[in-house]
Amino acid sequence: MTIITVNGREVEADPARPLIDACHDNGAHVPHYCYHRGLSPVGSCRICQVVVSQGDMPPRVVAACRTPVAKGMVVNTEAEAAHGARKECLEFILKNHPLDCPICDKAGECSLQDNAYAEGQSECRSVEPRRELAKRKSLGDVIVLDQERCILCSRCVRFMEEVPQTPQLAIVGRGTHSRVETWQDQPLSGNYQGNLSDVCPVGALTLKDFRFQARVWNLRKSASTCPECSRGCSVTVEVLRDGPVKRIRPRHNEAVNGYWMCDEGRLGFHEREQRPRLAAALLAGASGLETASASRVIEVCADLISAAERPLLLASPFITDEEAELLKQLSASCGARAAVVIRDTESADADTILRTGDPSPNRRGLTEAGLEALSPAAAAAALGEADCALLLGERSAELVGFEALCALPVKLRLVLLDSYAPEGEIPALNACLGIPDWTERPGTWTNIDGHKGQLLPARPAPNGTRPLTATLRVLASILAESGTPTAADIAEEATR
Repeated sequence: MTIITVNGREVEADPARPLIDACHDNGAHVPHYCYHRGLSPVGSCRICQVVVSQGDMPPRVVAACRTPVAKGMVVNTEAEAAHGARKECLEFILKNHPLDCPICDKAGECSLQDNAYAEGQSECRSVEPRRELAKRKSLGDVIVLDQERCILCSRCVRFMEEVPQTPQLAIVGRGTHSRVETWQDQPLSGNYQGNLSDVCPVGALTLKDFRFQARVWNLRKSASTCPECSRGCSVTVEVLRDGPVKRIRPRHNEAVNGYWMCDEGRLGFHEREQRPRLAAALLAGASGLETASASRVIEVCADLISAAERPLLLASPFITDEEAELLKQLSASCGARAAVVIRDTESADADTILRTGDPSPNRRGLTEAGLEALSPAAAAAALGEADCALLLGERSAELVGFEALCALPVKLRLVLLDSYAPEGEIPALNACLGIPDWTERPGTWTNIDGHKGQLLPARPAPNGTRPLTATLRVLASILAESGTPTAADIAEEATR
């Protein structure tokens, strides 16, 4: 580390990183547009200028993103010369930028307006009309481009070149005719296009999926972990007024996904949001599955397991490490076989960047917990051999397959604890109990490399669902003590 002085205070700085990082890491605000920690610096926007002096050299204004750290460097981010340089750069940037903040999807997340007010750049001295460029230009299935908003920071160009390494964007033309275009006007391709909306510092590149869906200040943002593959990218789940998920974005985690995520993880939540939820307790009756209380379903489930000779506890790879431990305790208390349904790891969706192709977010955590891994076909066969089975976890019925569940013998006593309702009637199904999905419960997933990814509730679970941890604790307690808890005991456990 190198010792430098930032705003009158000596700090340690990494000589391998540019000066702007040293400023940010030590609480000194330096505005920037073209700079991004995950991309190579180019110094095109010039708004990150600070005053630097070193030894006998006179103070000079430099772009912090292109200036290396040197021993004895004295940096002033608030000098009058620095603010003057930034103001001039802002005037140039704003010359052609439209005044459409009220209708821009980047409103609330764009620092262009904040910096204009901070630097006192509220007027433009030129009288020439703004240049006319393309509006709402489609760049494929994921991204839409408003060329007139673009400030030519080149983040998008560098991202496509450096991360997926499929250069498809370029800044074409010279001077006032410069603009971002795709190669020969072809649509973008690849599984990482959504990151372009993240790296764009203004509202030029936006997600078609999120466009005009919500104002960002109305979104509740919660840290979580992506469920779409065993990479377990750190993400932020954004929910509108405790209701639907509106957006999922990558959350920086250098050990797992850096600053990025794939489009499968970013957009995969839509299919789940449209599926009917299993948000009630149901018991088999004369006319099929009928509404019952959660306590009654749990009592029936305990009775079925205790009376069975070959009970089976079959989980999905979406259960957490904490739920897996409780599942093992339940297995020990009743002598049941405990297993997890895991699909084949080979997939055409795998790549060399982030996506593993394995759609089991907690495969490693569950196998390390000692649960037996079964393929969907082997799981269906195990269900057919059991006389009582508890199928539990988000997407558990989907993983085994609806046709396979319908083919199970009627003599099987099957209980389903899932987030989603079955696609149709399953003859062997005796009881159902809804559970929260991954956006509604806390827990931990262990990714392919052994890193622990946290789940935090981003919204309340639907009325009628019950935490899986609470149900497993109650069942283990009943079967271990051979007692029957009261409804009040079961309700109290659900609040833990």
